[in-house]
Amino acid sequence: MTVENDAIAEVARRFAEAIHAERTATLEALAAEREAAQRLLTALRREHERQTASAAGAFITGVVVGAVLGFAVVALFNPRSGRETRQHLAARVGVVRQSFAERLRAAISAGQRAAAEREQELWREYRKRISERPPQEPLA
Repeated sequence: MTVENDAIAEVARRFAEAIHAERTATLEALAAEREAAQRLLTALRREHERQTASAAGAFITGVVVGAVLGFAVVALFNPRSGRETRQHLAARVGVVRQSFAERLRAAISAGQRAAAEREQELWREYRKRISERPPQEPLA
């Protein structure tokens, strides 16, 4: 029985060594994969930051170029002088302000009228319900 026990112990030891070696290799492979994933994430973050900075720069450049081109077009094709243009714009702003103020007053007035009409309607309904209610008998 000793030979069999020794053989079984030897097979069990070899099996345990194989499992241990396989486990170690698996853990090492997982650690390598994790490290590769972290490097990839770091590279992706850097690329995102680079693209974000590039996009912001392109946007700012676009705004500046658009403003310059708009100014140039207005300056070249405007039939009025600078002073006339400023006076015209000031007059338009005054009209818009006045128009807004008038519309605001009209809206407030319409709201007040609607509220008053609704209040009267509610009072009429209340009086009607009170008049239709049967008289209550006194408590004994």
